[in-house]
Amino acid sequence: MALRSFATTLSRTLRSEAPNVRAYATAAQKTAVHPPRRSYLYHQYESILNQDRVLFIFQHNNLNVKEFTVLRQELAKLDVPVKLTVVRSGVFGAVLRQTKYANLEPLVAAGPACVLHANTESTEVLKSAMDAFAKNKKLMLLGGKVDDTLLTQADALKVVNLPPLPMLQAELAGVLEAPARKLLGTLDSPARQLHSVLDRRVE
Repeated sequence: MALRSFATTLSRTLRSEAPNVRAYATAAQKTAVHPPRRSYLYHQYESILNQDRVLFIFQHNNLNVKEFTVLRQELAKLDVPVKLTVVRSGVFGAVLRQTKYANLEPLVAAGPACVLHANTESTEVLKSAMDAFAKNKKLMLLGGKVDDTLLTQADALKVVNLPPLPMLQAELAGVLEAPARKLLGTLDSPARQLHSVLDRRVE
């Protein structure tokens, strides 16, 4: 009888204390702050997105330290700074959700990710960087962004395969000048014909 009474008293005590335990846990969650490392990474990723014009996202399928070192050495040979940053998917995704690049978040949620980023418009440099990445079969391009434009995998490949900017400018100038040259030729043709007629009459 005494044992049953003790068990009943203990059960009532535990039930009365349970809400207090839950309340403490809830209060602890509300007052939780991000650890310094997470805050540091958040600001680092935010800076990359805002300051670098070009960013390509890759799934790296657990490259080891040696493989990442080889890639960074290849990038260091390029004419302009191009960086490789391994990202923590949860933190990078949280940053993306707060920006105009939020639609890129599913790309980093797919698995271990890294980003190739640079503040350049040189397609030659970007192609060289992508060629270096293509040598490692563990890397898979997922997509990215150039300035404010989001890119699919196919879009990113098209960007790096564009001709150099001076060549594009020359081609555009040629396209723009062609109608003008044609118009001048058309306007000049009657004048040439008139001179020809006059020359024959003078003879």
